[in-house]
Amino acid sequence: MTHSPLHPSAPQLFSHVIADNSPHYRAILDVFATAKRQFRLHLRPDDVLAEARWPDAAPPLESIQQALGQLVDWGNLQAQPDTARVSTIEDFYRKRLLYRMTVGGEAVEAGLQAFSTTLARRAELQSVALDDIRARLISIREL
Repeated sequence: MTHSPLHPSAPQLFSHVIADNSPHYRAILDVFATAKRQFRLHLRPDDVLAEARWPDAAPPLESIQQALGQLVDWGNLQAQPDTARVSTIEDFYRKRLLYRMTVGGEAVEAGLQAFSTTLARRAELQSVALDDIRARLISIREL
């Protein structure tokens, strides 16, 4: 029997990396990771819209809400009703949600950050090594 590292019922936490709208999902999760470092745990869709660094033009709020819902389905975020802005009966029945990162979502973000940092550091070392090689070749040519 083969053993999968993720249990079949485990959330698909890395799905956003290969999804069609991957840059938008990454922009959204970057907002949550930044907010978490600032001790802001819950965000509204309009917070995400305002704070994200979108790869192109900012998408409409409805698209962000759909992406947030998809990230909830994948297990990166969890949603809860937002009752803080309710002032009328109509507001109460209108679906408004607050979102926060799950433990799994936080782990994925930390892993992706470590991956990115390691790649950048490796590239830096390679460029230093190339400069070193260039300098040695120049000195060999001069000899």
